[in-house]
Amino acid sequence: MITKKNLIPLLYLLFMIIISSAVASCNKEEKTTDIKEKKDAQKETKTTTGTANNSAGKELFYKKSSENNIACADCHSDGTNKSNPLTKYFSDIQGADKRTSTFMGKITGEEVKKTAGGATLCWESYEKMKTPLTDEQIKSLNEYYASVATANSPAEIKYETIALPVKDKAKLKNVQKLIMGLKGDPVKGEQTFNNSCGFCHGEKSTVKKVPTIFEEFDGNVKSIVYNIRFGDGAMPFFHGPSLTDQDVADISAFVIEKNSK
Repeated sequence: MITKKNLIPLLYLLFMIIISSAVASCNKEEKTTDIKEKKDAQKETKTTTGTANNSAGKELFYKKSSENNIACADCHSDGTNKSNPLTKYFSDIQGADKRTSTFMGKITGEEVKKTAGGATLCWESYEKMKTPLTDEQIKSLNEYYASVATANSPAEIKYETIALPVKDKAKLKNVQKLIMGLKGDPVKGEQTFNNSCGFCHGEKSTVKKVPTIFEEFDGNVKSIVYNIRFGDGAMPFFHGPSLTDQDVADISAFVIEKNSK
């Protein structure tokens, strides 16, 4: 039987149980909040770091060479610059850090990431930069490639070329003979030239240290085919079928006709 005398201790005990439960609940809530805040902070730090690296990679991708005023983005697409006419002729960089090989097998395996998908080669060969890409720059480029990747980014890009993995001079002779046998259309050639060659060789080009091909030109179809299919110095090669043999014949007809006037 509960009496007034023993009711007080019972009420006190009940009160202590309620207080203890409330304290435990608060501690649990505070601990959960601390964990959540810590995770959010880590996530924010990771995101900020990733964004910074992506930004650095993007800046490099769009940076104009101090030597000839050419940038990676002039030839390669990150998905937002496809209006640049040259991007249709060269591989995009979306997910390039995950590719199994680049440059038609010239760069494979771990070397793909170590060279930023082959950017180290472009940096020195085509942009003519005098100092190599640093490890930090390579990392930034790889992270930028990853940030613009899509679900459909290919593991490997293959195309028809006689320039890679090594220049095939025997096949070049056959290609030269084939193109020399085609009838070139200088009107079509002018349009194709403007889209594929005009960026560097056009009248309004801002690219530096490019030899003129419309003054004192002493080349012929054979030499034009050589330069287009093999590339030369800072000039990259153009592979088929993005630039077909007939396209090359048309460009040759345009260049030769223009120089004859």
